[in-house]
Amino acid sequence: MKAFKLALAACAVAATSVPAAAFELSYGVTLTSDYISRGATQTMNHAAIQPWVEASSGGFYGGLWASNVDLGPDDFELDVYGGYRWSVENTSFDVGYVRYFYNNSGDASGEFYMLGEVALGETATLSGGVYLGHAGGLTVNDGHVGFSTQLATNLTGSFTLGVTTGSNAYGNAGLTYDFNDNISIDGRFHTITGGSNRVALSVAASF
Repeated sequence: MKAFKLALAACAVAATSVPAAAFELSYGVTLTSDYISRGATQTMNHAAIQPWVEASSGGFYGGLWASNVDLGPDDFELDVYGGYRWSVENTSFDVGYVRYFYNNSGDASGEFYMLGEVALGETATLSGGVYLGHAGGLTVNDGHVGFSTQLATNLTGSFTLGVTTGSNAYGNAGLTYDFNDNISIDGRFHTITGGSNRVALSVAASF
C-alpha cells in the first residue's frame, strides 16, 4: 500500500494555510529491497519497484501507485486514491480513500484514512492516523503513531508504531538521507508480532 505519510509530509505547515488552487502534477518512483506494509513483506523478501503519479489542486488530490508483489496468485498491485489535505498553524491533516487492485484477485478492498501531523519546533514532527475498512460496516484496520526528527543536515531519524486488525502490533525505525529535493535514500528496520524482523533499503525519486 502507498505510504500516505509521505504525501502528508509534503503538505506545507503554515499559519492557517489555505491551499493554492493551481493544478499540480507530481510523479516519482521508489526502488526498495523489500516491499513491507504494516510490518509484513508483500514480496517474499524480494525487491520491488514502485512508480506513482498524483494530480492536485486547491488541497484536493488523486493519484495512482503501483508495485510488484508476491501474494499467492498476484504479482502486481495498483492503488487508486484521492482525498483532501490542509494545514492550520503547525498541524497538517489528510483525509481520503484508497482502493487496492491486484492483477488476479481484482478489486480486493478499500479503506478510508485520516492522518495528522504536528510540527514540534523546527526539526521534529509527531504523526498519527487510522485506516478504516468498510466491508460489513466500518472497522479499524490500522492505527499508528510516528515521530521524526532532523539529526543532521539532510539526515532524518524516524519511527512508527502501529496495530492492525487482529491486534498484530508492528513497528519500524530508520534513517532517511536527502541528497536534494528530489532524491533520497532510506534504511529501515521492521518488526511485527508473530512474524520476522526485516531490514529494507529504499531509494526514492520524486518530481
